[in-house]
Amino acid sequence: MTCEQVRAVLPAYADWGPRPAGDVEHHLASCPTCSADLASLRGLLSSLADLRAVEVESPPGFLDRTLDVVQAGVGLPGRVISLADLRAARSRLASMVRPPRVGYAVASITGAAVGATAIALLWWRLARRAVTHGEISL
Repeated sequence: MTCEQVRAVLPAYADWGPRPAGDVEHHLASCPTCSADLASLRGLLSSLADLRAVEVESPPGFLDRTLDVVQAGVGLPGRVISLADLRAARSRLASMVRPPRVGYAVASITGAAVGATAIALLWWRLARRAVTHGEISL
C-alpha cells in the first residue's frame, strides 16, 4: 500500500481497538511517517476530548445583553440584518467579553478544534470513499 492510500483511512484507525492484521497495519508497522501521522491524529482527538470538560464562565448579564442585541436586529421575521447593524452588534458583543485574553484564547481553541474536526471529517470521508470503491481492502 502507498502512504496516500493509508492516510485516507487513518481516521478509521484513530480509535484504539483490536483490528485484524491487514495491509494497513503492515504499512503502519513499516512506515514511520504514516505511524507518526496516526499518532498525531490520536493526540489531536485526545486533546479535543479534553476540551469537553473546559467551561468558561460568562460575565453576569451576558445572556440578557446578547439576547437584547439579537432581538434589536430582528425587527420583522425574515428581515436581513444590514452590514452596519451586524457590525454594531458585533462590537457591542465584543465589548461584553472580559477579559479580552480569555475571549482570544477561547476563539483560538475553537478555531483549532473546528479546523481539526474538518480535517478529520475529510480524511474519514476519503477513507470511506476508498473503501466503498474497493480501492483499499481492510
